[in-house]
Amino acid sequence: MTCNSKRFCCLPDYHIHTKLCNHAEGEMEEYVECALQAGLKEIGFSEHMPVMPEPHLCISYEELPIYVSRVLELQEKYKGQISIKLGCEMDIVSGRLDEINDIIRDFQFDYVIGSIHYLNKWPFDQAQYMHQFKNADIDDIYNRFFDAVVCAAETGLYDIAGHIDNIKRMGYRPEGDLTSYYERAAQVFKKYDLTVELNTSGFDELCGEQYPSEEFLKILRRNEIPVTAGSDSHNPKHVGRYYDRAFKMLKTVGYESVVYFKNRERIIKSLESLNGCYESDGPEMR
Repeated sequence: MTCNSKRFCCLPDYHIHTKLCNHAEGEMEEYVECALQAGLKEIGFSEHMPVMPEPHLCISYEELPIYVSRVLELQEKYKGQISIKLGCEMDIVSGRLDEINDIIRDFQFDYVIGSIHYLNKWPFDQAQYMHQFKNADIDDIYNRFFDAVVCAAETGLYDIAGHIDNIKRMGYRPEGDLTSYYERAAQVFKKYDLTVELNTSGFDELCGEQYPSEEFLKILRRNEIPVTAGSDSHNPKHVGRYYDRAFKMLKTVGYESVVYFKNRERIIKSLESLNGCYESDGPEMR
């Protein structure tokens, strides 16, 4: 197992997947061990729940109790070494809100990430379908995407808005100013008291930057939207990837705190208190 160089990373990594989603690599213990080697103090597993339009890319209902049990076992195994939270990533799919609510009710998650991966069953962030951008109206796609983001937030079902501008993953963006999209999303996040995830996986994609963009983050900060962090790891070596950049970005746009979670309740920690333990002794983590 190859992990990142030793770091001291006090941002939490709340976006870590497992083999149960059928498109991630490595054992759960490997993710924890890499987090320890990276110097993280808290992580959370957030498996794709069985409400995705493509069931072969998420955990099954039969495996869901197994997933929960494994996370609870790891919490005990690594007690005193690292804090491990039980989370989930939930596609907010209209027509399946009762299912989503049932899953959240039946398991004691520490946090729920709400995500958008599909527009009318089109998996826009999968490379094999990116050709659909080429003959489409990009402005229309962005309008539809941010409509979905707003509708998802209005359900009030989740705690963390995941990779909120991942529509840019394949590198397609409108030519005009995106401020109106960002302001609209920020206002609905504020209304429904949501936390936003700074997701570092975008640095490894065609968009070449974190989700959300720096411009988006600035608008979120002005609207006082709280923020947390996640690597969206599907491989143990990705735990805490680009957290050097994430920490600096949060400071640059004016954030003074970051959100941790327990039992779906926020715990606010100041970036100033984390700054002293965020030091690098090697090349940038990725």
